[in-house]
Amino acid sequence: MSYPFVLPTTGSVALADFFENLGPYSKQISEATAQRGRLRAALKTIKRQEQLNKDYQEVINTIEDYLPYLYGIIACIEGEELKPRGDIVTSWRSTLSGHTKGLGGQKPRVNCKGVKAELCFVLMTYAYAFCLRGSEIVSSIPPESDHSEVQYNKAADMLNKAAGIFSYIADSIDHPPPDSSSPRAIELHQDAAMALSKLAAADAQSAAISKALVHSKVSSSLIAKLYMGVANQYDTANGLLSSLPNSEIASDLKRYLSDGTAFYKAMAKKHLSLDANDNQNAGIAVGFMREAKAELHALKKVSKSTLSITHSTVASRATKEEEAVTDLLGTLTRLNDTVSYQTVPSRQELQKIVPNGRGILQLKQYHPPDQCFGPSSVGRQDQQYARAGTYW
Repeated sequence: MSYPFVLPTTGSVALADFFENLGPYSKQISEATAQRGRLRAALKTIKRQEQLNKDYQEVINTIEDYLPYLYGIIACIEGEELKPRGDIVTSWRSTLSGHTKGLGGQKPRVNCKGVKAELCFVLMTYAYAFCLRGSEIVSSIPPESDHSEVQYNKAADMLNKAAGIFSYIADSIDHPPPDSSSPRAIELHQDAAMALSKLAAADAQSAAISKALVHSKVSSSLIAKLYMGVANQYDTANGLLSSLPNSEIASDLKRYLSDGTAFYKAMAKKHLSLDANDNQNAGIAVGFMREAKAELHALKKVSKSTLSITHSTVASRATKEEEAVTDLLGTLTRLNDTVSYQTVPSRQELQKIVPNGRGILQLKQYHPPDQCFGPSSVGRQDQQYARAGTYW
């Protein structure tokens, strides 16, 4: 599962209006406007679709068709082959903003100055769609399915792609400087994109762990380290978001990260307990399982007391895991009380032997498509089509 991003919508624009003279690019700018219009329509359509019927792949496809044109416009501006009349301004609804308005709690619409701001919002939307599609695949996998390996791989790949796109936004796009006349959209902060990269990478690793638990014989020790890796990624993401203006970030997103950190630390302790039991350390096994139960119970109570989609999802997972941990704790306690008679370490003593986290997936780097017109372009017909070789 991943954070349930709400895909943004965008206002209508005629890209030709932004330039003084289109020169030889009149047809290409017209086609770019049409491709952007298709994206706008796809985003409006998915907003109206029922949750179980949302076509995230259509959004991904339309963005992949628009990007070669958008990169062409950027190349023409940077190569001075297109001269803007003034500021290029597009409008988008913010996904990450903590502000809402109206009875429906609609996110604010922000005016984005500059073609790089347009690129940033398009790529953000692209990454959100990959996250949502990956999460959709994970949630559709039946428990303990013998045929889920391909689905887990596909979900992890999509989430890893999202992580790479967010990382590209943070590292490779020139983010616009602050404008004193209007607040900068939270999506245009570098730390926001890097935080989302950490989040998506953590969710990709979680999917990979789920596959390993079903289809591979992996040691409990390794699983614990991998879960700690997920928790650490969430914690880092939360720290990055905390560096931004607090009121600007959606509270649900921050809670998702703090709850996720707590959940995956509890899962790590569950598997540290199983590893200790495998190595005849019964006292440590009871201690870690007791810690896991307490943390899951606390998380379940907090989540159930808060009305939000992210909290209800966390509460459901914590409830399910707490039931399993309770049974395991009972078994381990009986064995220690009747056979092993080992002292159960204190929480402080257990914390000293919690291992560092580790990763299992390498970040999938995002490589922009070739521009389809402008200086150094390869042309639409000669370029490698953005979706070539991609089958879903």
